[in-house]
Amino acid sequence: MRVAVVTNQIGDTQLNRLDPHAAEQAEVTLRAVLEALRELGHEAIPVEVRPSLLIDLQNVAPDAIFNIATGYRSKRDQANIVATLELSGIPFTGSSFRAHVMGLHKYLTKFIMEMADIPTPGFCVVDANRKMPSQERLSKLKLPVIVKPGAEGSSLGITQDSVTGDLSKVPGLVQDLLDRFGPPVLIEEYIDGREFTVGLLGYPEPAVLPVEEIVFKEGAMYTYAVKSRDRVTPVCPADIPEELALEIQSIAKRVFEALDCRDLARVDIRLSRDGRPYVLEINTLPGLMPGYSEFPRIAQIAGYDYKSLVQKILEGALLRRGA
Repeated sequence: MRVAVVTNQIGDTQLNRLDPHAAEQAEVTLRAVLEALRELGHEAIPVEVRPSLLIDLQNVAPDAIFNIATGYRSKRDQANIVATLELSGIPFTGSSFRAHVMGLHKYLTKFIMEMADIPTPGFCVVDANRKMPSQERLSKLKLPVIVKPGAEGSSLGITQDSVTGDLSKVPGLVQDLLDRFGPPVLIEEYIDGREFTVGLLGYPEPAVLPVEEIVFKEGAMYTYAVKSRDRVTPVCPADIPEELALEIQSIAKRVFEALDCRDLARVDIRLSRDGRPYVLEINTLPGLMPGYSEFPRIAQIAGYDYKSLVQKILEGALLRRGA
């Protein structure tokens, strides 16, 4: 098969200046995916995201697309890239445009989870009108709250100062994020407890991978500084009772299905001090950097080496090609 690997634009771009850590990961991931596909016997061709993406894909004429592109100008463009892939008519790996939009905009994910009775922390959102929620609405949230960008990845915009128990500080935190990232901004009940992540893999029926715990070496939050300096210790499988692991896996699968995801995703969950799991968000295009990203690390625990992981992800696109 001829497989186009659609990836972030390499070099000095707005996206890479915003998150240099992710830029390095993207380059390493591209090399790893290309190598895996070639070892599997495919002709693998890198295609960078540019305004000419549709024309570039037409020129390559692939049988399928392996999508690892997380953005163009910013990570918010992740869904736009997928929309372009849908326009190409070529089957591609990963979720649809609709699922990416819902996953990227965290408040939309939370609305869907609320409708599906999936536990998620209470929240308010400051949307495109930039209007703060009323004091009455804010006062219904349990303190403390965390104020974070509503449509960014890699913990961008999250610091130790993002959590506050003083509602009078919330407007200032919101305005800072509006100035730096634009709307939406999410004001969410902060769940103080252990953090877990669960990968899902496969199409049409996803396998739920083992639960991983994210153990923090400093503080208790996955801030951008903590993530970029790798100040966490992953523990997989998580050291928790089997009953709790099954509950967390079941909740993760419900989120995957509620958003109609495909092929791969990763769900982040916090366990409150009283033992209740709450879904924070879903990553509809989790990182695939070997030896670093959570998803391939968790998949390896489940028995997938990197080559077989790439093959399993590609299978979804190939199945849809034959549909």
